[in-house]
Amino acid sequence: MQIRKALPDDINELRELYYGTITTINSKDYNEEQIKVWAATSDRTEGFLKRIQEQYFFIAENNDRKIIGFASLDKTGYLDFLYVHKDFQNMGIAKRLLQKIIETAATLSITKLKTAASITAKPFFEKHHFKTIQQQTVRMRDIELINFKMERVI
Repeated sequence: MQIRKALPDDINELRELYYGTITTINSKDYNEEQIKVWAATSDRTEGFLKRIQEQYFFIAENNDRKIIGFASLDKTGYLDFLYVHKDFQNMGIAKRLLQKIIETAATLSITKLKTAASITAKPFFEKHHFKTIQQQTVRMRDIELINFKMERVI
């Protein structure tokens, strides 16, 4: 597995991975209506492109150059994305991407990472020393989803 910076040409594969992970992996913790509205955000090509341009956005690729995960960090220490392909779960990919995010934050003199973790991702973040600050409800097209504000001092 290699980790590299994301490129605009990666957009379609990123959107596909994002959609597939939400509709399969997150479906155990969110209902059908919630999954539908969340997965629909994969259509926001401009949002992905903006993050690739403005954030520290990393991709994990396997030996076949298939994107198997991605993560992004903004300049304030907010870990915006951390997704692993639905067919590559529990292989250490998220851990490697998080390590890259932590290394990047350290070079930027960021001392605290913040994220909004899904119900599904919360145990991963807890395992990696993130603390829950609060549970929150977010609205997407009038549908409520629960996630968790979490932080980790680095």
